[in-house]
Amino acid sequence: MKLFSLLLNTATPAAPAAHSATESSNPLDGIIKLFGDFGVDAPHLIAQLVNFSILAFVLYKFAIKPALGQLEERIRQAEQLQSDRLQAEQKLLDAKKTAQAELQKASEEAAKILTDARNSAKQTIEASKGEAVAAVAEITRKGKESLEADRRQMLNEVRGEVSRLVVETAAKVLEQNLDDAQRTRLNEAAVKQLSSK
Repeated sequence: MKLFSLLLNTATPAAPAAHSATESSNPLDGIIKLFGDFGVDAPHLIAQLVNFSILAFVLYKFAIKPALGQLEERIRQAEQLQSDRLQAEQKLLDAKKTAQAELQKASEEAAKILTDARNSAKQTIEASKGEAVAAVAEITRKGKESLEADRRQMLNEVRGEVSRLVVETAAKVLEQNLDDAQRTRLNEAAVKQLSSK
């Protein structure tokens, strides 16, 4: 109220004292007079209020309401994008966990395969060593048998040669000509004597 009084006092020129006494008694009259001094009157004010109401309705109906609808749609889309982002992050996290589990599983399988391969290689080496030892033993046995057969054969050949030499020497010593039957008989006798030794 004091503000309006102050405005009234500054806006209007000094009025007669009788007129100021009336204004001070009814402040509403002073406000109406102030609006009247600024060119605001009731018919124009009502027309402006009607125009403003129509403008406000048209703006609300064709500008504000569609804008609010678009704003709500964008808010809904943003919420949907947020939800989709959270779902995508969860799927990514799940995929990382799955990949880590698969990697761990593959690593364990690789370690198992490597261990099995090492064990198999050791077994193969041991089996090969056993086979090699058996082969060496077999070769040694066959070699000994072959040497023994060769020795026997050589002994038989030597005995035969010795017996032939003995017969020839005996024939020369006796200076007899021995026929083939006698030679064979003497060879056989010499071989028997050498064999018995």
